[in-house]
Amino acid sequence: MLSKTRNIAVCLGLLIVSTHLFSQQTKVAPKSADSIKHSILLIPVKPTMIMSEIGKAVNTTTKLSYPKIAQAFRYSLDLALYNTLKQTYNVKSLIQTKKKSDSTLLYIYNSIGYNYDIIPGHDSGESHSEFDPKQQKTHFIKNGQLQVPMDYTKRFMNTYVVNPKLLPKLNSVFGSDIIVFINELDIRNVANTLTEDLTASNFRREIMVQYTILNAQKQYLAKGVLTTYFPHNMNDPKIIGEKYFAIIAADMSKELAKGLAKAQAFKDKPGAIHSPKKVTKKK
Repeated sequence: MLSKTRNIAVCLGLLIVSTHLFSQQTKVAPKSADSIKHSILLIPVKPTMIMSEIGKAVNTTTKLSYPKIAQAFRYSLDLALYNTLKQTYNVKSLIQTKKKSDSTLLYIYNSIGYNYDIIPGHDSGESHSEFDPKQQKTHFIKNGQLQVPMDYTKRFMNTYVVNPKLLPKLNSVFGSDIIVFINELDIRNVANTLTEDLTASNFRREIMVQYTILNAQKQYLAKGVLTTYFPHNMNDPKIIGEKYFAIIAADMSKELAKGLAKAQAFKDKPGAIHSPKKVTKKK
């Protein structure tokens, strides 16, 4: 009888331990920034914000007119971003569909503004009183001469939202909680050496994409300038997009991931201030 009682006790003990272990294994881990499926809306660069020094070479190779060349670069950059970001997120494009959303783009462009802001992490380190932001728009006399405030910090074209209804509307219509704005696209010839010799054997092309990424709460997740280079004899916008805009897209995806992780870390930080819950008053 005693032996039988001990066996029952052992079985109960094993059952309790195994149940505890099973409950530990089946606990659902909290979602990280990477595990949450975000939805992105791509806002392509305005055609007027495309600055290219290689239009003549592209025209010679492709026979495209200059407006068509700008359209080709715009489309190729948007496509590279779409193909890269859709590997991780839900992505919607306004120009990759048969039915173009021209009216939506016009509404978006009319709802935003641009400003030259300091590139994150690129403070010049200069320390002069005339660089004080409060004095930036003033002229003053120093040592008997008229001084004009200078600013040696590196800057980029940043987007700011002027229409408070824009982000809520985009979130409602497209279900997008992240908006990627392409603010400016620059393609120029640069020297391979310090001599600035732009002979055929001594230069390459530089791509600079200035961008802003906001979430639906109007928080900046990432912004700044992304740069890459391609050969001086590459003149096909489609190939440039597939090979080199894709590099820009991959770098932007990394910056977005960093921004989402920082936003999540701040949200999870003890004592972080969150948006107050809406309280319905009882009648």
